[in-house]
Amino acid sequence: MRQLVSVLHRVVGAVVTFLGPSWDGGVVKYRPEDHYMRGPGPKWREKHSL
Repeated sequence: MRQLVSVLHRVVGAVVTFLGPSWDGGVVKYRPEDHYMRGPGPKWREKHSL
C-alpha cells in the first residue's frame, strides 16, 4: 500500500510539474500601456515647437 501511495505521489507531482505553467495563466493579458507611446515624440515636438 505504501509503495502505491509513493508511486501515485510521484506521478501526480510529475503531472503538476509538466502542466503547472499552463494552469498559471499561460495566456498573457493584453496591456495597452505596454504598446502605446507615452506622450508626443521628437517629430511632434519639432513640428509644433514654439
